[in-house]
Amino acid sequence: MDDIRPKLPPKPERFMDILRQHIRKQGLSYRTEQTYTHWIKRFIHFNRLKHPAGMGPAEVETFLTHLAVHDLRASNTQRVALNAIAYLYKQFLGKDIPDLDFTIAKRQRRLPVVYSREEVATVLSHLQGVFRL
Repeated sequence: MDDIRPKLPPKPERFMDILRQHIRKQGLSYRTEQTYTHWIKRFIHFNRLKHPAGMGPAEVETFLTHLAVHDLRASNTQRVALNAIAYLYKQFLGKDIPDLDFTIAKRQRRLPVVYSREEVATVLSHLQGVFRL
């Protein structure tokens, strides 16, 4: 039942409920709502539960840099978090955020795993019965 939107109170009072209502009025998908609320909650918790209206570009830059440097997140993950925070400030709070200066996550090069002939022979020698090629 993870794909059914929960009902919101008729007149929401909590910050996240008001944000969810705004996202729904904008016509964004439920998956986008889930993703944006996840990253906005992480942003708020990272900044010790400060209200986003009281924070500025410095806190956003610190959070995004933390994702890249300490959490070792991929650049796409960092970009999703940035989009969620940009939505929060520009669309929801109506605040303009200036150009941000944060560390961009670098894509980790993953070298392919290639076995030598001897390693392949060792693996095949351990297979028995129907599992042996």
